[in-house]
Amino acid sequence: MIQERARRTREHVLDAAAEEFARHGYANTVLQTVATRIGMTKGALYAHFPSKEDLAHALLQHFADAWDDIRAAWGDLDRPAPATLLAAALSLARRLESDVRMRAALRLFADGGIATDRGARTLSEIRDCLAALARRGQEEGVILASYAPDRIVRLLLAVAWGAPYAPGAPALDDRLSPLEEDWAMLLDLLSPHPQLALHAREDAP
Repeated sequence: MIQERARRTREHVLDAAAEEFARHGYANTVLQTVATRIGMTKGALYAHFPSKEDLAHALLQHFADAWDDIRAAWGDLDRPAPATLLAAALSLARRLESDVRMRAALRLFADGGIATDRGARTLSEIRDCLAALARRGQEEGVILASYAPDRIVRLLLAVAWGAPYAPGAPALDDRLSPLEEDWAMLLDLLSPHPQLALHAREDAP
């Protein structure tokens, strides 16, 4: 019972810290504010995380674990590359919308100064995996070859990571959520054959 209570408290601390990091960044997050959010003293918080850096590292680890989950959920990588690319990008964007710890980790990456080897590897894995899918899409003739794969990935990640902060807009296609519609339009823009992009969207989960 005591261990379960400690686990729940640790989770509350992480969520409170994630809210602060996501909103204010690493430098401007104050542990007393984190503790106050959940009705703790700062001393009690230190029993779970001895420093602000430890909290940040736990959130970066969460980001890496979440990426592993997203990657495992893609399923069959033998599907056409655009369908897999769309599935990957939507998974990232949806997770960022729903998971404040993911958003906090992204802010920590953007701020710099706080990093872990696992976190750095995770970012490289995301870029490399998406770039490989973009390159395969170009070889399949369904993604424009005039853009370097790494530039396509930068665009995809900019949309995925910015999605939680983008203002809502009415969807043009009521079969799609606004987020899915954004990705559908982006896929059309990247495709020399929009009809092929349409089929890729239909194949994506």
